[in-house]
Amino acid sequence: YQGVYPVKGNQDRFVVEDIVKFGSSFRFGLEAGSKPEILLAMSCLCKGNPDAFLVCNGFKDAEYISLALLGRKLALNTVIVLEQEEELDLVIELSQKMNVRPVIGLRAKLRTKHSGHFGSTSGEKGKFGLTTTQIVRVVRKLSQSGMLDRLQLLHFHIGSQIPSTSLLSDGVAEAAQLYCELVRLGAHMKVIDIGGGLGIDYDGSKSGESDLSVAYSLEEYAEAVVASVRFVCDRSSVKHPVICSESGRAIVSHHSVLIFEAVSADKPMVHQATPDDIQFLLEGDEEARANYEDLYAAVMRGDHESCLLYVDQLKQRCVEGFKEGVLSIEQLASVDGLCEWVLKAIGASDPVHTYNINLSVFTSIPDLWGIDQLFPIVPIHKLDQRPGTRAILSDLTCDSDGKINKF
Repeated sequence: YQGVYPVKGNQDRFVVEDIVKFGSSFRFGLEAGSKPEILLAMSCLCKGNPDAFLVCNGFKDAEYISLALLGRKLALNTVIVLEQEEELDLVIELSQKMNVRPVIGLRAKLRTKHSGHFGSTSGEKGKFGLTTTQIVRVVRKLSQSGMLDRLQLLHFHIGSQIPSTSLLSDGVAEAAQLYCELVRLGAHMKVIDIGGGLGIDYDGSKSGESDLSVAYSLEEYAEAVVASVRFVCDRSSVKHPVICSESGRAIVSHHSVLIFEAVSADKPMVHQATPDDIQFLLEGDEEARANYEDLYAAVMRGDHESCLLYVDQLKQRCVEGFKEGVLSIEQLASVDGLCEWVLKAIGASDPVHTYNINLSVFTSIPDLWGIDQLFPIVPIHKLDQRPGTRAILSDLTCDSDGKINKF
């Protein structure tokens, strides 16, 4: 096994340098998906294990491929993974011009995919990768160019947050069969790169049904991968490959903790309506009076379901009256107080506090807003007390989306 860390997961210099440093004894490498990332990875891997992979993924133009080939001149174990068929012509041309023997991989579009939130990045409709038809053409072109021995790695990606080992096993088995076919066609295959997908249990459910959890442990994930590769390779009498993975979130998602302060709290306050406050309901609009009388009767007979209906009707009618200028703001507040009192009396009130927290959601946890990512959030004091208050967290920005209401 030789893993690589995809630097897009966290491009912080100290994070990447530490991964290279502490992964050196395991020949742990890096994966880059753009020109800035390959420069970052090359500079870090110069201090790493010389056998560690530098896997070059993503869209590649001539400059990108030249950088990757330069990496081999610097004695880095660079692998250029073909994501699009036309990239091969550039690799052949530039490697001959620079007099470098490249190590080439290809990314396959598997038929296996998962249907979760992150599943759209995989399968035949995925953004990157080669179809079986394109793979056959690539093999033929490499053979004609006398470079088939340089094809040594097969890469695929089922999707992030793979929910179950059964899906993982299906995808790895499909890729392993493709690996064996490439060996049969004459490629000097050595590595199968299973991509990312090792999931994180964000919500604590340990469920394959959730986009924010997985139904396996790290050991079960590894066992599923190894067993699938071994079975297919043994069946075809193919030498077992080096297994590479590109697990980003599984490596760095636990590396930091954000501590923030709740600077104040907004508690829902109910206006206690008096008989005088709601006298106008009996003297004014007939529809409002009828709604009030229906609500009063439902409360007296303990009909909670009807209470909810009449509360809603009364509030709607009074809001309309306020918009028409018939009710004053004090009268509207009295109706709100009456309705909240009724809901509380029948056990249907659900007051939610708002804690104002000293951070910006958009700066500190943008994924929560951008892709509905769920983050584990826990208090750091009063841990000996049972929580008894429902609340949302509101940041200090003036943007209405700056809140956390899923936990």
